[in-house]
Amino acid sequence: VTVTINTSAANLPFIVQDSIAINYNSLTKYVQLQAYGQNAIFINNGLVVSNVNFTASLPYVILGSLQVATGATLTLNAGTKIYCHADAPIIIDGTLIANGTKTQPIIFAGDRLDDPYVNFPGAWPGIFFRATSKDNFLKFVQVKNAYQAVVVLQPSVNANPKLILKQAILDNASDAGLLCSNTTVVADNTLISNCGRGLFLNYGGNYTLTHCTIASYSNNYVQHKNPSVFISDANELNQTNPITALLRNTIIYGDAGLVQNEIQTNKVGGAFNVNFDYCLYRNVNDPLNCNINQTIKNINPSFDSVNNVNRIYDFRITKNANAAGINKGIATSFLKDLEDNNRAIGLPDIGAYEKQ
Repeated sequence: VTVTINTSAANLPFIVQDSIAINYNSLTKYVQLQAYGQNAIFINNGLVVSNVNFTASLPYVILGSLQVATGATLTLNAGTKIYCHADAPIIIDGTLIANGTKTQPIIFAGDRLDDPYVNFPGAWPGIFFRATSKDNFLKFVQVKNAYQAVVVLQPSVNANPKLILKQAILDNASDAGLLCSNTTVVADNTLISNCGRGLFLNYGGNYTLTHCTIASYSNNYVQHKNPSVFISDANELNQTNPITALLRNTIIYGDAGLVQNEIQTNKVGGAFNVNFDYCLYRNVNDPLNCNINQTIKNINPSFDSVNNVNRIYDFRITKNANAAGINKGIATSFLKDLEDNNRAIGLPDIGAYEKQ
């Protein structure tokens, strides 16, 4: 059975329903049919070689891959939606600028939007920032249901961070939410949630994460069996590079069971400068070889809603007015939270959300 949809300029998803009447043995049975679709711009093995803008007029469906060449810049306007097929990574050798807003976030997800596939992790490979990539900026971006949501590789080619993440959500990746190797990343007010590995930093580099929430809970799709945060100066061959990492005003938490320590560190070389400053985390044993300052350990952050059976996750801090992280952070230059709400006058809350 096939369906042909009349073309139109509408950009909203649509459902076409029909039925087939089958007559046999003097009986009539009706088979109900339903097709889900949406007008879109289809890109097959796309290569961006100059400065290009994607707009929010229609969603983009990526088949094969989408690659931004060295020296080129792809700019995504607020509200842009990009849906990738199962074998279609986004590869950035140049620059990606994604400027979403609170009301018009930029969405990266798999191209199966029908139930139950819309919730499956590993639905597409993810976004990869490679060696020559530079000056990438992602604000109000949601990267959902990838294998590895965001991967950043090799040192920055200039004095700027290779990637700046602001008010972003990296959710439901079957492997890593944010995987970095010997590079430079700055992130603030970012949520990394329910990924096979939340934050994975290896082979050195320089990283600053401020007001982030890294939360991992087991469900039918992704089992929480790896630490939410892993930091190492070595690669799989035990080759090392110096590493500097600062996690400040950040929640690192998950359900107990398979994981006893949400933070795991691995120091092989000599230059290992890892700092946890005003963080709330769950660890039976403190991470080794780290500087730990004014942290809150093994106290539930009182997330608003965590229901693993129904896959309901709300990582705002609204359930308990006396939650452990309320007004327990240190003042920073970031005056807005993940939802663009004002940080409290005085001491801010720990995590990506400021209690309202």
